[in-house]
Amino acid sequence: MNFSDEEEKEFVQKIFKEFDKKEYLNSSFIGNGHTGSVWKISDDLCVKIGKEICHTEIPERFKECENLCVPLKTFISKSGTYIGVVQRFLNLPSIQHLIKNGIKLTEKQSAKILFDILKGLKVIHENGYVHRDFYPGNIMLTKKEKNIMAVIIDFDEMKPIAPETKACFQYNGYQAPEIVFNNDVYDEKSEMFAFGITFWELVVGKCPFGGYDFFGKVIENSWDNYMQNPVLYNNRVKSALNNLPNCLEKVEGVSNECTNLLRSLLDFNKDNRISAKEALEHPFFRRTLENKYQNIKENDVNNKNVLNMLDMERD
Repeated sequence: MNFSDEEEKEFVQKIFKEFDKKEYLNSSFIGNGHTGSVWKISDDLCVKIGKEICHTEIPERFKECENLCVPLKTFISKSGTYIGVVQRFLNLPSIQHLIKNGIKLTEKQSAKILFDILKGLKVIHENGYVHRDFYPGNIMLTKKEKNIMAVIIDFDEMKPIAPETKACFQYNGYQAPEIVFNNDVYDEKSEMFAFGITFWELVVGKCPFGGYDFFGKVIENSWDNYMQNPVLYNNRVKSALNNLPNCLEKVEGVSNECTNLLRSLLDFNKDNRISAKEALEHPFFRRTLENKYQNIKENDVNNKNVLNMLDMERD
């Protein structure tokens, strides 16, 4: 790991000492994200180090939800240049790893993961906020003993639901029609559309009207790929989204309950979209979870590729 300067190096060491770790080890470095680097402190904790990490006030209710990974403690370097945010360490890849590798889950395999995500969204929305950067890359999987759960991460862009709240990025492939075509107010119904596309990618497969292929795949190696011709990519997103009504008319390979839930999440008219609370009560989950909340276990996942993906521990 190459540090930007001596201050950053000393700052990381200081945080590790706070948790009775004498010094950081190279093996503790997890990787670099959009806003900074991430280090593993222990099997339960990690720290995100950056210069532009947002100090969003996190409601106490968020800290009680196991499906939200929120900051637990914040450190500021001596000069104020660096910020360190300590949070739970999640030991499996993001949902985006499944999607970009073309791993499609059965309805039963996906139900617990989707249910977990909705529980997190319900808490965010009912407390008057939107995540704003909600997409599969910010939904992590984690394994506790042999149970696997989904957890929403990265609250740097979170804002209150308000008339002036706009999308974090208008053309990320997961935005609703009112955002892509009109740059309208971004609210909880806009975020439910993003959940709907994620749902589609996990259960139906490649999404013809949005999702990973329209932006995540473009910037995977470098943001420069997008910046070389942003108008081209933005127009691709618009054109694809126009196919939404036709795609919803002919959803194939899934149950009637699954189709109904997808249509309720992806309605072109935001006023007709269901909330996270309503989605949690949908017949799709009553059937797939057999009327009780179940943990997805390793032996519930029969697809070898899925098992390999879920077992892939982060370095």
